[in-house]
Amino acid sequence: MKLNWGTGIFIFIVVFMGACVAFFIFARHQDNSLVENDYYAKSLRYEEVLQKMRNTAELHELPLISMDKSALKIQFPSDLRGNHVQGTVNLYRPSDKNLDRTIPLIFDSGMIQQIPASMFKKGKYIVKLDWAMSNRSYYFEKEIFAE
Repeated sequence: MKLNWGTGIFIFIVVFMGACVAFFIFARHQDNSLVENDYYAKSLRYEEVLQKMRNTAELHELPLISMDKSALKIQFPSDLRGNHVQGTVNLYRPSDKNLDRTIPLIFDSGMIQQIPASMFKKGKYIVKLDWAMSNRSYYFEKEIFAE
């Protein structure tokens, strides 16, 4: 079957218009909510976060964060034992703000905190540790994948 150039142009325009309509429908169903509601205020305080990160880099050991099938384990260096550590664990889910959680830091005698895996849905999380001890503030974050 042989097509003339006019029919070819017509078919191209119809396919192009169909693709545009399909893309418009797809785009209307995407979540376009902000990552954080108060992003401007947080951006103004980012210098504080950078200072906390510098303080964390000066530690002899960094906190270890690991995820297995039973729990998320956060292990602070043993040389911090005896210090009064106070802070929070922010479980940030980039794809769904309804899955974000903030939990206080509460360690056992081995400087380990375990968060049950049942609190996580499958996907990417960013674990953000924000703590203070000895009149200094610290910040550390790591990406994990819950399965």
